[in-house]
Amino acid sequence: MENNKIFLTINRVNSILFLLLLTTSLIGAFFIFQEITKSTRINAVEIATPDKETKEIIELSDVETIRDKGIQYIRVYSKRDGVLNSGGYSRTLRNLLFLSQIGEEPIWLLPDNNSQIIEHRVLTTYDNQTNESTSDYIYVEILPKSEGVSACVSAADGTTLECLDTGLNKIIQYEYFSDKQTLGLLVQVSDELRYKVFNLVSKKLESDKFVIKL
Repeated sequence: MENNKIFLTINRVNSILFLLLLTTSLIGAFFIFQEITKSTRINAVEIATPDKETKEIIELSDVETIRDKGIQYIRVYSKRDGVLNSGGYSRTLRNLLFLSQIGEEPIWLLPDNNSQIIEHRVLTTYDNQTNESTSDYIYVEILPKSEGVSACVSAADGTTLECLDTGLNKIIQYEYFSDKQTLGLLVQVSDELRYKVFNLVSKKLESDKFVIKL
């Protein structure tokens, strides 16, 4: 009986210690998140927009570097007035601002900040012999206010943006074939899934195959 009581006491102590450890971890994670959010806001540059009714602010933040091209780009967010429960602001990615290290004029990827960028990525070619990557294009998925999703590409410096496919319900997956300089897109168009392949040199559609009806 005494042994059972000892084991029972040990189990209770372990349960209490585990609960304390879990609570401490959650509190620590919360404070770390708050510091990251605060740091992001401190390093960001805010630009007030003339539309006072929406209480919207344009925020320049999150600098990325395309090292092999000597280029940096800044993510441009639209931030609504108000704070989320987490302590951060509600932000929507609106544009990318490209900066050249040789002093050329900055380049805006989109002509205005009225669309939403829902995906963007630098498409690269990897050389197995030199173990180096070359940045070829910028791939972006753009959601205008009045249309469906568009799949677009630009040069690695943000110039020559061209939309390959527009008015899509959804872009499910994309894949870059660097050896052929083509882009494969699995997309939803109305009630169909289709697989399209675009030549990124000519910006032309090479194939369009029906996959399945939804």
